[in-house]
Amino acid sequence: MIKDFEIMIPKFLQALLVMSGILFFIGTNPEKAIAQPIATAQLVGTVRESRGSWNPFVETNAMRSAGDGTFTEVLQLRTTGGRNADGVYAIRFFTNQELREVYKRGREAGQLLSGTNSAFAGNVIFRVPSNGAYQVIFDPHRRRYEISPPVEEFDRIESMQWNGFVHDREGAFECFDGRRMRPAERWDEWVPAHELHRNADGSWSITLPLTTKGGHEGDGVYQTLISANHNSDHGFSAILNQPGRLAGGNGYDSRVGHIEETALIFRVPRNGDYTLTVWPEDYRFEIKPPVSFFQVEEYQIDGDVVADPWNPLAPEHDMDSGEDGLWHKTLNLKTTGAAGTGIYTMNFSIDGSWALDSIGTGGHWGKTWHSAPQESNIHFRVPADGAYRVTLNPADGIYWFDPPVEPAINVETLAIAGDFIEFAADGAQGWNPLDPMHHMTPAGDGVFSKDLRLKAGRAYQYKYAANGAGWFWAFADYPYDGYRRLATHGNPPAMTFECPRDGIYRFRANVITGEYGVELIQHL
Repeated sequence: MIKDFEIMIPKFLQALLVMSGILFFIGTNPEKAIAQPIATAQLVGTVRESRGSWNPFVETNAMRSAGDGTFTEVLQLRTTGGRNADGVYAIRFFTNQELREVYKRGREAGQLLSGTNSAFAGNVIFRVPSNGAYQVIFDPHRRRYEISPPVEEFDRIESMQWNGFVHDREGAFECFDGRRMRPAERWDEWVPAHELHRNADGSWSITLPLTTKGGHEGDGVYQTLISANHNSDHGFSAILNQPGRLAGGNGYDSRVGHIEETALIFRVPRNGDYTLTVWPEDYRFEIKPPVSFFQVEEYQIDGDVVADPWNPLAPEHDMDSGEDGLWHKTLNLKTTGAAGTGIYTMNFSIDGSWALDSIGTGGHWGKTWHSAPQESNIHFRVPADGAYRVTLNPADGIYWFDPPVEPAINVETLAIAGDFIEFAADGAQGWNPLDPMHHMTPAGDGVFSKDLRLKAGRAYQYKYAANGAGWFWAFADYPYDGYRRLATHGNPPAMTFECPRDGIYRFRANVITGEYGVELIQHL
């Protein structure tokens, strides 16, 4: 058995390495050290108001180096800001834009945990006392953070909620409550039916009726998350291949992004009442009667690079396991791409189940991202017809092609499709985004617009598609995260605009921030 050990480094050398931007840690003890350079740091969370607020790959989440090994950021925060519009915010840190280099809150304010310990820690949750500028200082070497002026931090759990598809009969659409968007009812941490009750031993529990035909795919597989204090970002997910263990700081929108920390997912063997019990301080849970958990044993490639594109159970999707935990598949591809568009779209699935969420990209080519709804499919072009070998390294969160392909990451063109009268001649009742009539006008900085004539009293359905890739590269508002932002996860359901009066309306979409809207520009 390998045990933790001390690396003896003279004090003067430790100081020199810290000043040079070197991080120390090994095992579970912050004082034990192995040198690893730190070039950049990222601050993510609800203090950012964009689709990529939890994504360390997004450049706008970068912190400023102070030159002494620490990083700083000044944030403009409000008492009406945060997920619940109550001045409560959630944050965490990364270094080097690496998902494995995540820093979450320790047992005490100002303290951070990283490495393997980070799974058993949560986000930094705090409330601001007044509107204004707040400076955040992050010291990855000492695993410390500071927020000034002082804020009120939360670590005590006053309530817990079980959210997700265990509430089969609840609504599946977002709503607006006068303060903010609320997620679809089954994922809304404020619904009374989601509340756990506290037991005498400090645990929390809830009993719900579940069936073998329940869950979002009707097969008895349930995808869920646990929130605390009616804040999903003060919540818990599960750890793949470790049944009964919880990971902290993982709400629907705020999961870390690597494969191990996923939603709490299980299959019920028979119809009946099932009780979830949680010990949050121990990061532990159990479900009785016993249920089945997924053990990650295989990976698949999905998308228009294979036959039966979005059926992860199709044998043509299976990858082959190789040495050192790598997975491979050879694809025969052409420069024309799917349906002659020139662009291919793919992602990876786990154990043939969409309940485990697909593995795509978070914006850096070659690095995986496993967290709906920020995760996007992987889009690319091939330079020549031929065989391309795809390799996935799940442990390190990377993938590559041999020979290399041409990444398609940026949105160059955007189309709007929907049941608009002007699109009736596109051959699909308005839903053919490949027809040129759907093209939008670029306005710079990721913004696109389109003017359409609408009739009063109609509820129009619509969504967006990028780069001529059809619905393989779709943008719409995701119903489960509780934010009014465009997302790129899979092919979300259409959005609705209820037209108040006859006129010409301008539809705007920002594919970088996720902002979108409709405005009347001419009365008719």
